[in-house]
Amino acid sequence: MALHTGLSAWVLAIVHALEKAGVDPVPLLERLGMDASRVGDLKHRYLQQQVTDLWKASVAATGDASFGLKVARHIRPSTFHVIGYAMACSATLSRAAERFAHSARLISDSAKVDFLRVREGYLLVADLNTGGEPPIYQTIDTMLAGFLLLCEWILDKPLVPAEVCFCHARPADESEYQAVFRCPIRYGERHNSLLFRTADLDQMIPAANEELAMLLDEMAAKYLALRFDRRFSRQVRDSLVTQLPHGQPSKTATARALNMTERTLLRRLHEENTTFKELLDKQREELAYDYLRREDLPLEKIADLLGFSSSSTFSRAFVQWTGKRPSDWRKGYRDFGWS
Repeated sequence: MALHTGLSAWVLAIVHALEKAGVDPVPLLERLGMDASRVGDLKHRYLQQQVTDLWKASVAATGDASFGLKVARHIRPSTFHVIGYAMACSATLSRAAERFAHSARLISDSAKVDFLRVREGYLLVADLNTGGEPPIYQTIDTMLAGFLLLCEWILDKPLVPAEVCFCHARPADESEYQAVFRCPIRYGERHNSLLFRTADLDQMIPAANEELAMLLDEMAAKYLALRFDRRFSRQVRDSLVTQLPHGQPSKTATARALNMTERTLLRRLHEENTTFKELLDKQREELAYDYLRREDLPLEKIADLLGFSSSSTFSRAFVQWTGKRPSDWRKGYRDFGWS
């Protein structure tokens, strides 16, 4: 069973909305086992269940049923990883929408976006694969409102849809929805969607550069290929990322997260010519480089985030990986740009 994850930059938008509402996001993140220091790191992903739990905690903490629309106001191209920049360089908004739909799974493994040409114009349909459970509706609000507001940001002028549809019920206070979408809104529908007039999405983007956009498409394709690499070892590494801030990861906990026995876990890793220890060491080493580039993280904190019992244990492991102590590697990176 693959572990669904969501992009850290998406979580950054939630964090900004919490801060705007006067809520400290760090305690919420820590309570859910989410490493607050990696919020906004484009290379980091959180478990989808953690992101879902963060949505629930955020709505409860703010008491704002339209919190998803607040989050949407903090979305920028970087929120969508390389996809957002490709959208901004697209020749037209319809090309930008095609790119968004094609690569949405890079933002969240659970995301499903379709972009269709219909008689009335263009239709963008969004959903989340949550294993049969209804998604937190604020996430859908953010997907649709975020796409619309990003398009407005790209155009640098308003964009008004022809119609918006939501599966969820009409909210008690609809004013926030009207302020964002400024068009007829239907609730309790079969699909979550944005309908645009043909002329609106066929208009040219001022900063269009399709040559650059196609290069970014290639990058997105590579990221997607890596993201959906179905090798079992990739699933194990996803699990390790969530365990590390809480101490030494175990085979037992990893097997449980993947809904299998420890024996099956080890057998499947053996089939891919690797071991649990090799994957753990590799994951720790890759994360260590990212953390050491951050001057705000002391070595003791990095050791904690990597699941080591002490900074000295971390140092010994790092010397084995690189031949250098963490402090020397950090100094070399700062002074000479080592990587």
